[in-house]
Amino acid sequence: MSYIRCTSVLRLFLVVTLLSGLVSAKELDISHGALRTSYESVTISPSEDMGLLGISYLFEPNEYFYYGASVYGTLSGKRGGFFVGGFSAGVKYPLYEKLLFDTGAFVGGGGGGSAPQGGGLMLKGYGGLLYEFDGYSLGANYSYVKFPNGDIDSSGVSVVADVKFDTLFVPTPLKPEYFKNARFLNKRDYMVATAQVYFPKEGTKKVNATPLDQNIKLAGFEYGQHISPHTIAYIETAGALGGDSTGYMEILGGLGYSQDILRGVSAQAKLSLGSAGGGQVNTGGGAISKASLNLNYDISKDITFGLSGGYYHAFEGEFDALFSKVQLGFNTNLLTLSKEGEKIAFDSLASQKFIIRFAHQTYIYSEDLSTRDDGVDVHLVGTKIDWFLTQNIYVSGQAFAAYKGGAGGYATGAFGVGYVQALLYDISLVTELNAGAGGGGSIETGVGAILQPMAGLRYDFDKKFGMELLAGKVIAIDGVLDTNVIEWSLIYRFDKLIQK
Repeated sequence: MSYIRCTSVLRLFLVVTLLSGLVSAKELDISHGALRTSYESVTISPSEDMGLLGISYLFEPNEYFYYGASVYGTLSGKRGGFFVGGFSAGVKYPLYEKLLFDTGAFVGGGGGGSAPQGGGLMLKGYGGLLYEFDGYSLGANYSYVKFPNGDIDSSGVSVVADVKFDTLFVPTPLKPEYFKNARFLNKRDYMVATAQVYFPKEGTKKVNATPLDQNIKLAGFEYGQHISPHTIAYIETAGALGGDSTGYMEILGGLGYSQDILRGVSAQAKLSLGSAGGGQVNTGGGAISKASLNLNYDISKDITFGLSGGYYHAFEGEFDALFSKVQLGFNTNLLTLSKEGEKIAFDSLASQKFIIRFAHQTYIYSEDLSTRDDGVDVHLVGTKIDWFLTQNIYVSGQAFAAYKGGAGGYATGAFGVGYVQALLYDISLVTELNAGAGGGGSIETGVGAILQPMAGLRYDFDKKFGMELLAGKVIAIDGVLDTNVIEWSLIYRFDKLIQK
């Protein structure tokens, strides 16, 4: 299964909240950024195009340069289930008043939808114009998309929209003078793991035109934020486990209306739109919608549990289904700064430690790696997000996609727990165990469930940056895959503000 094929972007959403600047950047680290969406038509062959939606989460360390994580998925054509995730960087240069020249590049891996992506490596370069408004930008650029070891080679015009934000990072230890006269809003963020079952309507056909007569089980993840007392904005992703649907994945964004019923109990109506496909699930070009009713219960201040039911619709495909969902996760309660907020006593504030790992994995070739018999390793690129429960113990989410080694379309998404122990000379021992799903390409994962134990060393350059080298295995619980893995990462650590 290849869920969270491209959710390096989604993982970034776990650790970022919007704010209105109130405290000097000399005291707190206030970083600018933008959430970018783009749309373009990519030529697959002389007779076929696919509509490609891009979503990027971009940091702006200065007024010219930006970088971040990006994901691309199909919305039209015949390649539903095509997803690519990776990293973007670019430059914005003022030309006249609010008109900017914008140019940049993307590198990542993925594929799917039986597209001619080869090993999965995607390169994109672009240049064009942006016009800035208050809080957002609109523009267009000329882009070039190429899969060097595949058959996709396309250029054309894409449209771009940016929504700007500021992000607050807090130094540790916290000091009262950082928050003098500050007012806070608790956005009631949440992040949950989900388990779903789709019940396809009678007569539903697979991509190969044979009957789809099995329910589809999925595992996934959702992150959301209360943007007003009754309105929720959220992103969700999930992928199939088992059967002919192995390889199906989805990524959606949506809005919901929430109403408290009793203490700790709330009801929600939610609607989301996004891209999906793969695993013989016929979603056409990939554009889908989901509508649901939900009932949530806060077991404690931090732990939440929910049940929901709803309806799934593919706009261009032949897949419609009722679905049910169970979710369990955390209320993160990250604080933002706002003039409309309230004062909070300093002794009620605390910091939450996070780490982002921009990682590269190599699956070492073995007879149990792939259906290919060519002795070639498989290379993947991805992102990990670590949320520390204590100074040493963390929970982690990760997403990887293949870009080299003849496994284009293979991807993994997993959750795990890890432990870090300082040794000496800024070197630490790292151990972790991840469990999740993977599939696609030429790698046989059975129903898609995988385990990945890893261990190795971390070296800290300073309080924020470091590097890491891990080794371990990736094992399909009921599939053929069983091979050694080497992983190296660049690390960025930071702290967010929470209310105790």
